[in-house]
Amino acid sequence: MIDLIARIKNFFLVTLWQDLPEQTNVIWRWLINSLRVTYIMIRELASGQLNLRAMSLVFTTLLSLVPLIAVAFSVLKAFGVHNQIEPALLQMLEPLGPQGVEITSNIIGFVQNVKVGVLGSLGLAILFYTIIALIQKIENAFNYVWRVKQARTLARRFTDYLSVVMIGPVLVFTALGITATVMTHSVVQTLQAIEPFGTLILLVGKLLPY
Repeated sequence: MIDLIARIKNFFLVTLWQDLPEQTNVIWRWLINSLRVTYIMIRELASGQLNLRAMSLVFTTLLSLVPLIAVAFSVLKAFGVHNQIEPALLQMLEPLGPQGVEITSNIIGFVQNVKVGVLGSLGLAILFYTIIALIQKIENAFNYVWRVKQARTLARRFTDYLSVVMIGPVLVFTALGITATVMTHSVVQTLQAIEPFGTLILLVGKLLPY
């Protein structure tokens, strides 16, 4: 019995994390990866750190939401597509019901009152620092969960974060625009009325922006 427990413990602590041979079957590789994710999830839930970091991310996200949208609004305004922020927020907060509409209106009001041009160098630096800190906290949380001991270099992180902040909004709303164009096409609308094409198109429409 003791030997069996030792073997099970060794499997989860050592064997499960060994590199798989290149010729490993796809199904077996998927099972191993699923076991790894399940083990990590149970381990972090048992330690209590997963919930703690999740709550920390929620708190940080709430504090950084308006600055993040303000910068995204400024970037999108340069491309003339800033009006798409409000519909995207409404869709995101739709599960909240009427409160979602109210929260969206308040956020958009705050963002529109943020004048990036009059913030000055210090204000603009603080605005970007808030956003970078949010993204860095997200990365740190994932690094902790996946036991990444050595973080990326500061230069690499800064360039990646800057790309996310400056280019990310454009790519996201471009994808949303393409999705809306495709979904409103006459051929697509005709197919939506025919099952099972309607359900399939609905699922593809939700996945298309990603």
